[in-house]
Amino acid sequence: MPLTAIIGALWGDEGKGKIVDATNEEADLIVKANGGGNAGTTYVINGKKVVLHLIPSGALRKKRSLMAQGMVMRPEQLCKELEEFNWDVNLGIDPRLQITLPYHLALDYAREKAADLKAKGNNKTEGGAIGTTLSGIGPTYEQQKSRAGIRFFELCSDEKKLEKKVRENYDYIKGIIANMGLEMVMPDRKIIDGKYVIEDMPLTAEQCVEAAVESGRKLKKYMADVSDEVYTALKEGKNVVIQGAQGTMLDIGFGNYPKVTSSEVRAPAVYTAVGIPAFPMKVIGIVKAYPTKVGSGPVVTCLDGGKWPVDENYSDPVAKLIRERGQERGATTGRARRVGWPDLVVLNYSHKLNGFTDLALTRLDIMHDIDPIKVCVGYWQDGKLTTKYNGWDLETLSRAKPCYVEIPGFGDISGVRNYESLPSGAKQFVELMETYTGVPVSIISVGPDREETIFRNFKAFE
Repeated sequence: MPLTAIIGALWGDEGKGKIVDATNEEADLIVKANGGGNAGTTYVINGKKVVLHLIPSGALRKKRSLMAQGMVMRPEQLCKELEEFNWDVNLGIDPRLQITLPYHLALDYAREKAADLKAKGNNKTEGGAIGTTLSGIGPTYEQQKSRAGIRFFELCSDEKKLEKKVRENYDYIKGIIANMGLEMVMPDRKIIDGKYVIEDMPLTAEQCVEAAVESGRKLKKYMADVSDEVYTALKEGKNVVIQGAQGTMLDIGFGNYPKVTSSEVRAPAVYTAVGIPAFPMKVIGIVKAYPTKVGSGPVVTCLDGGKWPVDENYSDPVAKLIRERGQERGATTGRARRVGWPDLVVLNYSHKLNGFTDLALTRLDIMHDIDPIKVCVGYWQDGKLTTKYNGWDLETLSRAKPCYVEIPGFGDISGVRNYESLPSGAKQFVELMETYTGVPVSIISVGPDREETIFRNFKAFE
């Protein structure tokens, strides 16, 4: 199969960047299918850490990199990323791709403020703020559906028409925010003394127009019909990697609605996001050795007292240890991620939605010297044991209690490069995952760098 998709199996932040980068070596095209500036992807190459939000990972290997129409893109942000590459990226951007402008961030911010006030900070189940990254993603997709959005094509075309549309959208959104009793302000996100802080920054229509016009001029040269380019490549037998964003449990349809992102992130959605028919596809599910989540909503195995934002006064020592070792903070926001024990119930649900052909287990090295390791194989819900994951019922999930099996801990595995050399506890971890899902664990990451990886009969393309 010349088409391979890399999909986050849980709530995102699973380490997709490393696996995408490892797979890219044999690829001719790397295509980012969904998400936007809210989805930071971290890569570690020869000890150097690189975080990309919009540019596909192929840029790190100087491969042809494409941004499909299923994405949304904040143009000023993309310009900053391209500047870091001295604009030397073999990049193609689909003309149909929707554009995020500052007024989208203002609306995102206002809604989260209003929801949090209404819920009085109780965001555990359906009510309250979602915990978005305030990147304007939801409002951008909304305007696409209402036909009021600005596509990359319009961003790079007639500047007078562009300015008119930007001002109309600004006024419309300003009216919505005024009806909430709030001001038209952008979120200015900062990390101060290790804490995530948001300050208000006034926003004018002129700022939005300038952002659109200036970035359109700079980015116009990258326009490409991504749908046609990918279709042609596949017909010619070339290798194509689809780089997914976020994770399956954040899917707008099948995730923990409404605590979700604004797009479809499952493997079957690749075809419509890119604009190609259903070619045979290898699907690699990326699962971290321990689940993490940024944002509100229930995580059954959570070791942080179910608190969001994280308050370490309520956290289990294991959560604190894993968070410290794994530097578990959002690549976009710097917010601390909630941590939980491994959960095979939600992983199996994700597999049924995606049809994983392979699993890539990341960050197994972070679990060293934790003994025993608890692995969730069922939930106690309302007095009954179940292996079903009712991802749509957040109230019930918030009451569910995990049913664990315990496996022995293991020591430092960062130097291991073949499966046979892994300690018994690490192998039991892998084999339990395979038994429960029926999917082979073909890739095991034992460290952040490219080379710190174990491959088990893995082929990126077959």
